[in-house]
Amino acid sequence: MPLHLKIITPLRTAVEADALSIRLPATAEQLEILPGHTALITAVEPGELSYTTTEHSSQSIFVGGGFLQVEDDNALLVTDTALDADEVDPSSVNAAIEQARNRLRNEQSVLSREEQTRLEAIIAKQLAMLEYKNKRARVPH
Repeated sequence: MPLHLKIITPLRTAVEADALSIRLPATAEQLEILPGHTALITAVEPGELSYTTTEHSSQSIFVGGGFLQVEDDNALLVTDTALDADEVDPSSVNAAIEQARNRLRNEQSVLSREEQTRLEAIIAKQLAMLEYKNKRARVPH
């Protein structure tokens, strides 16, 4: 029996599919979920989530930070971002990185620690998005 994978963002259901396996970036390591996996709730880091459909097709999507819940062969990921490689715009990503880096560089003395951490997280997420886009550009579909 396959896993039922559902990825939701505040704006849409990005993926709803039956999967034989799911690989994603969890907080401390890459995590693989297979049918029959024990119940789990874990934080997810920005990066590539890949899954194998019941037709043995490999699929992938970029996900932002979020939380994954696995229970009774249902895997639900709640995330702020879920994008296919063709939805990632490198120029927008680079602009966001540059803007965050400029704020850190030019306003560091007046930024709160929380704001510095938020800007650093934005940079890390955008860099992960670019890495995903570049990796998928090299992989034939």
